[in-house]
Amino acid sequence: MRTTVRSLARRPIARAADARGRGQALVEFALAVIPFLILLMGVIDLGRGIYMMNGTSEAARDIARVTIVHLTNGSGQVGKSPETAQVIATQQGLVPGLTINPATDIQCVDAYGVVQNNSLGNGNDCTLGEDFIRVHVTAPFTPITPLVSAFGSHTFDSTSRMTIP
Repeated sequence: MRTTVRSLARRPIARAADARGRGQALVEFALAVIPFLILLMGVIDLGRGIYMMNGTSEAARDIARVTIVHLTNGSGQVGKSPETAQVIATQQGLVPGLTINPATDIQCVDAYGVVQNNSLGNGNDCTLGEDFIRVHVTAPFTPITPLVSAFGSHTFDSTSRMTIP
């Protein structure tokens, strides 16, 4: 019978020690979770930024590639083909906020970067085998992490230039 009394007397002390241990763990978790979440959100923002940067360069390359294959529409204007418009729409669906104006951002340039007329023909017009197609795209990026967004937003832009075959 003595052992029963002693075990009952010690039991409330053990419960109090367990409760203190749980409270200590809760406080430590609360202190550790905030920096962990800030780092996690920063990594997510970094990933989004890399995706946007890669997406803008890939969009410029894809649009330039399809433009040199399907150079003109029926009226002879460079960069106005339906295939180019379709790739622009696809890239705008992939990269949020991607902006491109085919009238000004898809240009025929010579080897020195001088803009030629965006039509096929004579004179100062685009020449097959000699000139290039230059495509310029932009996309805005705004971080979602509160600490990173304090530095402001950024605009990614990319330019691609390919030889007209």
